[in-house]
Amino acid sequence: MYQLLSKLYHNYIRVHLFGNVEQRTSFEEDTGKIRHHKNIRESGAQLQNEALPIGKRLEAAHKLGVLGYTGGYEAGKIAADFLPTLVDLLTQRRAELSDEHLTLLLEALSTACYGHLSNQARARSLGLLSALPPMLVPAGPHSTRVKMWACYLLDVLCCNFVPALRTLEREPGLQASLEALQAEDWMGWPWNYATVLLLVLGFKHVEPIVRNGEPRLTHTGTVE
Repeated sequence: MYQLLSKLYHNYIRVHLFGNVEQRTSFEEDTGKIRHHKNIRESGAQLQNEALPIGKRLEAAHKLGVLGYTGGYEAGKIAADFLPTLVDLLTQRRAELSDEHLTLLLEALSTACYGHLSNQARARSLGLLSALPPMLVPAGPHSTRVKMWACYLLDVLCCNFVPALRTLEREPGLQASLEALQAEDWMGWPWNYATVLLLVLGFKHVEPIVRNGEPRLTHTGTVE
């Protein structure tokens, strides 16, 4: 009797009381996705609006990158439309940008590229890979925070793409820059990304201590 009443409720009564829950959920998801994509395009339009102060443009860039990352693959594809503007700001106008602005820009590029292979390829084709190593030079003008974000972005661009690793292996002075950055305090980051790059590029070798059958690299760059 209970099963019969339950079936009658779900098939005939609930639909009239609450509507089709599955259709409503699907509609809400579609609406949320449309709104998310619209926000990416609006942020991109602000980024490209040269009449706005550079700070406002880079705040929009940061928002664009985060939305591209959190919105899944389709959102990432939309964010890719604005990669040329982001890379152009970094390569052509870097000297005009403060460290705060550079951090926003590097974060935007990192989130737009992270986990999105086609965006990474697009960014590399725009010359981003070669623009980052000079930012890591120890005696350079940039803050440690900027250097850390530039290093992280290098990790994002090359760790899934062997030709990029080969290119970085031949980059003059990169090993010294990474070794200097490795010694900085990476507390708050999940990894010491300078160490990660040194390991991946073959500049640094470690003998891991195996625990529970698996070596673990700590955020400080050591292996536990």
